[in-house]
Amino acid sequence: MAADEMSIVDDSTLEDDASSRGLAARRVKIKKGITYASALLSCICAGSIMIFSLYAPQFQTHMGYSQVQVNLLSILGEAGMYLTTPIVGISADVYGSAVLSFLAAILFGVAYALAAWAYAAQLPYFTMMISFLLIGGGTACMYFGSITACAKTFTSHRGLALGLPITAYGLSSLWQSQVAAVFFIDRESGEVRVPGLFTFFAIFLTTIGLIATVGYHFGYRPDAVVVSAKKLQPPSVRLGSDEESPLLDGSLRAQSGSSLAAEEDDRDEEDGSKTIPLTRRQMVLAFAKDWTAWGAALALFTTIGPGEMFLNNMGSLIRSLSAPGPSAATNISILSFSSASMRIIAGVVSDRISSKNGRRYSRMLVMLFFTVLLVVGHIFVGLGGLEVSNGWWFWTVSVSLGAGYGAIFTLVPTVVSLVWGAEQFGSVYGVLFVFPAMGSIVYELIYAAIYDYHTHGERLCYGLNCYQATFLITGTSCVVAVVTWICVWRLGWRRRGLFI
Repeated sequence: MAADEMSIVDDSTLEDDASSRGLAARRVKIKKGITYASALLSCICAGSIMIFSLYAPQFQTHMGYSQVQVNLLSILGEAGMYLTTPIVGISADVYGSAVLSFLAAILFGVAYALAAWAYAAQLPYFTMMISFLLIGGGTACMYFGSITACAKTFTSHRGLALGLPITAYGLSSLWQSQVAAVFFIDRESGEVRVPGLFTFFAIFLTTIGLIATVGYHFGYRPDAVVVSAKKLQPPSVRLGSDEESPLLDGSLRAQSGSSLAAEEDDRDEEDGSKTIPLTRRQMVLAFAKDWTAWGAALALFTTIGPGEMFLNNMGSLIRSLSAPGPSAATNISILSFSSASMRIIAGVVSDRISSKNGRRYSRMLVMLFFTVLLVVGHIFVGLGGLEVSNGWWFWTVSVSLGAGYGAIFTLVPTVVSLVWGAEQFGSVYGVLFVFPAMGSIVYELIYAAIYDYHTHGERLCYGLNCYQATFLITGTSCVVAVVTWICVWRLGWRRRGLFI
């Protein structure tokens, strides 16, 4: 009789434990959904800086800026966005995405309000410089907060997990350029009402930043995982089974930090090694000693840099064509749609071909394909293809460069999380994305210098000479990126036993 009672109690206890685990799993799933929704909302609104070329020509006509001064504003925006990424990335790892989202709300509100005032009141050029620097900082905080949250929350099917928010970021400039073209265009002059557009962004992006802050605060916040020396040494990086688990697993398991640490210790005992906790400084130094990290940085310098140059100078490029070309707003939308669609397609395809079901192919093949697409687009412009087609083939350039630019933005964070781990994703990704900023600065200064040289004392430039040399240089740079990716992949990661 006592044995039967004990059995009943044991069964009841097991049922309670199972019920508790099921409830905990549902809570985790809901929290992950909130985090992902917050990331998507942030990314779909964060790309306001990418429609710079829509109103950039008015800085010349209304404010009297030279092409170098206009490009310097674009460079400052990108400097604020990219050069701050090491600090922003480390902050994302240490303080979380909610803090970054709140900071983004403040930066966007102050920056766009100041820019609207500077334009309307014809304030000194220095005021506009400060505004765009802060806009870049706000973009970095909102974007990095979103991507880091997704990388840490979803460690399975990384291409898809990161591809969706990155795609949303690409789409942001598409709908924002159309909003500007519909609601902020002066019907008489056909020009953008810049102060009104900037005021709209100040209010709207501040609101979005605050909403996302609340979402990240109440959403899923993964437990900190100890970063080990063994993990940082490329030859011994191991890919866990999480890579093959579904993005939104219906059978989520709630694991505590202690159980994760215990599992890590068990694995260390099995292979006879010892996990040595690293400080963040040691982690960064170990990353800096990896030559493949510098190779990846060079490839980003020579691909994203030219892409940013094209995006930010699309307005002046269209205006410089010998024959009238398509509108800047239309081509920004085409480029944004191409970029956004390829971000999700590249993520899905890279996950599919690298899965263990059937024959596996490396994600680097996808990376190389889209880098070659960038080569084709830049060389086509440099060889005068737009002049031959009277400018109406501009949409093909927007499609090819947008596709390559967007796909690389999806594939690089996926590769980072696979090679250097999700635990230090924000820090590593932040350090790497300093180099696109440097590339953007270099290539935009090249474009501006060549453009201004051929104005012959006038404010505007017309004809092939305005941009031909620039695009031949950027096309050659993308060829360098192709060679660099091959070396990093075949001579680096593959020889270390890493399947990317």
